[in-house]
Amino acid sequence: MKKNCYYCKNPSDLYLKSSTKNKNSNFNFTSTETDAHKEIKPNLFYCKKCEIIFSELCDTKFEEYYDIKDQLYVDQIENKKQYFNHLINKISDKIKKTDNVLEIGAYYGAFGSQILNKINNYNGLELSSYATKYAIESFNLNISNQNIFDFLNLNEKKFDIIFMFDVIEHLDDPISVINICSKNLNQNGRLIITTMNMDSFFAKITGKYYPWIIPMHKFYFTNYSMKKYLEKNNFQLDKTVNDVRVVSLDYLFLKLSHKISIFKYLHRFIIKFNFLKNFKIKFSLFDINIYCASLKG
Repeated sequence: MKKNCYYCKNPSDLYLKSSTKNKNSNFNFTSTETDAHKEIKPNLFYCKKCEIIFSELCDTKFEEYYDIKDQLYVDQIENKKQYFNHLINKISDKIKKTDNVLEIGAYYGAFGSQILNKINNYNGLELSSYATKYAIESFNLNISNQNIFDFLNLNEKKFDIIFMFDVIEHLDDPISVINICSKNLNQNGRLIITTMNMDSFFAKITGKYYPWIIPMHKFYFTNYSMKKYLEKNNFQLDKTVNDVRVVSLDYLFLKLSHKISIFKYLHRFIIKFNFLKNFKIKFSLFDINIYCASLKG
């Protein structure tokens, strides 16, 4: 089985065969909260020339499906804020009080709310009109309901830092986005990205059952390929840090129950007790990294 590479169009080898038994073409969902995500996983391919992993669905347009209400995320917003506060502390050496910041994929404003008082100016981009409205009303954030290219091609000012948290794997053309980011940063500008590392131990041992192989994830990176594409677009990779999430036990076991059936019973038990349900933990499978890069020269 082969598929032509999204970038160079050369035939690319199968990287991971789908674990889905009865795959269909209905991918009209964006959240892992549905049983459909447990059942539908695309094939992944690897281009030796481009050294990139891509989904068989990389040509599918999902943009219109991102305009959804995500009540589960809203219910966890305090945990999300705490997570981003920890993340900001981890990379505090990359953030300055004088920085003008752009966040691509601002979602419900959890990150923006935590960094707002640590920088000079914040701008966010978000495709979900529901999330944009929530972030503006809840946190008084400057967020535009626009896609990346429309905003950056028309934008006259440049930024000191551009952030993308769990976004690059969703993009139709991640390499072009890295490139346009480099052109919209000031001298000494920084790009900070979080995404899965497909060379991580957890991704390797789970293989085709890796939980983050989902229809909406189009491109997958390793530490090597991330460094390569950053360098090809005038960045140097300065720092790679393991990303640790802050979640409630309720949220963690709900997520796990959508992937592994036995966790459904544990989740049902946990939600009976408020002290367990709301108990917060730091959680990591060491498969998601924070990549901190800066412009060369």
